Amino acid sequence: MRKTPQNRKHGAWLAAGVMLLASALPVTASAASDSDQWEYEAMIYLWAAGIDATTPTGGDIDMSFNDILSDLDMTFMGSFGARKGKWSLLADAVYMDLSQSDGGSETIPILGGAADITRTVKTDVGMKAWIVTLGAGYNVVDNEKTTLDLIGGARYFDLDVDIKLNLERDGPLIQTSRKVKESDSDHVWDGIVGLKGNYKINDKWYLPYYADIGTGGSDLTWQAMAGVGYQFKWGDVLLAYRYLDYNFKSDFLLKDMNVSGPALGAKFRF
Repeated sequence: MRKTPQNRKHGAWLAAGVMLLASALPVTASAASDSDQWEYEAMIYLWAAGIDATTPTGGDIDMSFNDILSDLDMTFMGSFGARKGKWSLLADAVYMDLSQSDGGSETIPILGGAADITRTVKTDVGMKAWIVTLGAGYNVVDNEKTTLDLIGGARYFDLDVDIKLNLERDGPLIQTSRKVKESDSDHVWDGIVGLKGNYKINDKWYLPYYADIGTGGSDLTWQAMAGVGYQFKWGDVLLAYRYLDYNFKSDFLLKDMNVSGPALGAKFRF
């Protein structure tokens, strides 16, 4: 079936929603600890990312954060971390619920212009997705200025998509109505290895960084983040720039994608 501009628009929206869900921002501890007690931290954040991708058929997708935000119904982005001595654990979960309704119509003359057929298409698209990142780290550098942990773990991506089409034709000779509903789901696991740490500027300011690379369900995925953090008595505020890149296998919804933009988060220690 030939794809119309309207169909391509909805395909781009679906892919953009998928890409927004790329892997969660990892928890970055302020410093390694020699304590034999577990120390915990939790973070909530927002990643205001722009999206570029290529579909398996060669189509290009380019959407800003504002474009995606307009279709957002619900989201949650949060991390939880634990540290004991040189060892650390991290868990991150992202949930996204997007929906869009749209439609259009066109008039087609028939019988030499003696009559017309009006063709109308109404589309409802919904998407729900989870990204869960799990990992463990071991501290290898810890001094007055710098901390560095080596990490290993996995990223899980689960996607559910629902599409409803209401097709109508209205005219003196042809009047038909047809409803179509399609649902699809997919998931992918990737193992990852990487590093994370901080560079301390003074007692309040520090520079967090993170990088990982992995493969498994996808051909290749990698991520890099760098930013600045400020410590309060109750916790930290972080502002970072983050870049995520994926190359998918041939049976996935997209061929490749990259997601990049600023992220703002608040971290609480207890």
